[in-house]
Amino acid sequence: MYDQPFYDISEFGLLLRVILSVGVVVGFGFAAVTVYWLIRYVAWGKGDLTFSELGERVKGVVVNVLGQARVIAEPAGMLHLFIFWGFLVLQLETLEYIIGGFFYNFHWSTYIGQAPYNVLLFLQDIFGLLVLLACVGAAIRRYVIRPKHSIPSMDAAVILVLIGALMISKFVAHGLHIAFVSPETLPWDAQWTPVTLMVANFFETLGANPNAEGMFWGYHVAYWAHIGIVVFFANYIPFGKHLHLIGAIPNIFFRKLGPKGAVNPIDMEDMSVESYGAAKVEDLSWKQLLDTYACTECGRCEHYCPAFNTGKALNPMMIIHNIKDHLREKGTEVIRKGNTDAAEEYPALAGGIITKEELWACTTCGACVSNCPVFIEHVDTIIDMRRYLALMEADFSAEVGRTFRNMENNSNPWGISSSYRADWADGLDIPLMSELSTAPDYLFFVGCAGSFDDRQKKVTQAFAKILKAADVSFAILGPEEGCTGDPARRIGNEYLYWMLATQNIEVLNKYDVTKIITTCPHCFHTIGKEYPQLGGNYEVIHHTQLLNDLINNGHLKLQPGATTKITYHDSCYIGRWDENYENPREVLQSVPGVVMQEMELNKKQAFCCGAGGGRMWMEETKGKRVNIERTDQALATDPDAIAVNCPFCLTMFDDGLKNRGADNVKLYDLAEIIADNLAVEGDDADDQDAPAAAE
Repeated sequence: MYDQPFYDISEFGLLLRVILSVGVVVGFGFAAVTVYWLIRYVAWGKGDLTFSELGERVKGVVVNVLGQARVIAEPAGMLHLFIFWGFLVLQLETLEYIIGGFFYNFHWSTYIGQAPYNVLLFLQDIFGLLVLLACVGAAIRRYVIRPKHSIPSMDAAVILVLIGALMISKFVAHGLHIAFVSPETLPWDAQWTPVTLMVANFFETLGANPNAEGMFWGYHVAYWAHIGIVVFFANYIPFGKHLHLIGAIPNIFFRKLGPKGAVNPIDMEDMSVESYGAAKVEDLSWKQLLDTYACTECGRCEHYCPAFNTGKALNPMMIIHNIKDHLREKGTEVIRKGNTDAAEEYPALAGGIITKEELWACTTCGACVSNCPVFIEHVDTIIDMRRYLALMEADFSAEVGRTFRNMENNSNPWGISSSYRADWADGLDIPLMSELSTAPDYLFFVGCAGSFDDRQKKVTQAFAKILKAADVSFAILGPEEGCTGDPARRIGNEYLYWMLATQNIEVLNKYDVTKIITTCPHCFHTIGKEYPQLGGNYEVIHHTQLLNDLINNGHLKLQPGATTKITYHDSCYIGRWDENYENPREVLQSVPGVVMQEMELNKKQAFCCGAGGGRMWMEETKGKRVNIERTDQALATDPDAIAVNCPFCLTMFDDGLKNRGADNVKLYDLAEIIADNLAVEGDDADDQDAPAAAE
């Protein structure tokens, strides 16, 4: 044993510290320059920094960065949790290492006291082991088990090796320290570092009296390896998938707040705008560009993407990745090198870097957004590129062109005259708003499908029957109602959306409408979350919520029925975009005789029906049809019936069941199930022969 700090017994001590200082300054200097230019590229985007709702933003960082809430939503996320917290705890140790290179007797105990320092060392020791084990686990998962959405990239392997080497070099350096010096010269009690103590015991078994030179070089090989890896890591991070270590925290802090899923507006009355949408990478907002730095390449977005999983060109992760690469390449040439003329030499972002096939395949279901651990807004970015194709290039399919014309001329995608909008209500004694002198409690906004589609009209009639049974005061607009503009907006035709939305808002305000109920999730979402952008502020209620409220409040009585196994499909705009998962399930469970059974992919991970994002009006020619895939998932539960809450979903499942020849499986909207199980006054409550759902 030696009674002096063994890392300072050599005449090379001063020289080593000089080399260390130069290496650290130069190494971190290069890293700082790289990060500076990355920030400059992000600043190229449109918009300003926003610090609104500061408390909510800080809360988001605490929950999703420190708490890793979205990361650990899936089991593999626990490995990341250990690595993340290990890095946090070990940062003080790394800093102590670096400072100790200049002042060999530097230790945090001098400033925080011996007892807290011992606790810190214990935590660093335990977390070092957890990080090492997590790296091994992550390597096994990524390169041996290899789940579908995990990409076995060389970049990931390098990172895992580097992190593992950091932990090993740390334990070796500290282990040698304990093994070869007298206990009284240690700045801590070795009992507080149990893992390192085991390493020290291992070295002690190699020889009782090692020489000073071997002691010196053994320690310094581990020490310099550790510092070298840290400096290399700092310069490697900005060029690989772990750029998210820089981008994720600010991306979570500046995440999009407000109504979930509401598309960013365009001021269509601003005559100074020369181009709409994102033609070039610099047309995106700075936040959308920051999204690309935050991407962890975890693959969750592609894992849940209905387009990707049915063989379409779209891969949401690769869209973000390709934008990042393009931004860096173009930013380096135009911003860093100052070659502004080169900007026009790069291909367009929309339809070039990101192909049209990728953009048009998106259903805007939000599976990518809701499952992303760092709050990337893939859908907003896709819609901005669609806007350029639709508004500036008129580059869309013939069927989309017909849909636009129908909406423009007749305010519905089918092109049917508005004079027929109230025909579904013939003989039902439902008042029009124009016929009333006093406004009712609710406006029933029927929507285009509910007004014109023969199958959905049955849902509309069933819901009207329920409202009457519950004595709800309501009326409809009839011919004055127009399409909300949802399909146009999500396809990218913001001007058509603006025209339709402003017309509807004018009508709604004319009747002083304050409360709206609807059976269409797209109408619910657009009127409730996006009309406020144009000054239309209303309380909008989807029928799944109203049905549950009416049942729970005793306004609807339901009769017992025959046992029916029903599997429920979460529509994207009521499920993920509104997080309304319990209301529809409680409605179904309130029907005596209904047995609920879930599909494997449900709630937040539910698979889209394939109709959102304007896909209802586009041909689907690549891969397996999305609605067929979802129908297969539903049929896998062996149900008697499938329940939905959306007219688009109803259409897509109807087509899917016919495609699969599943005539024995019934298809209902929730409103139909409730309407056909309403208890009529005088009915025998114990009548077990009543059907659980319409036949």
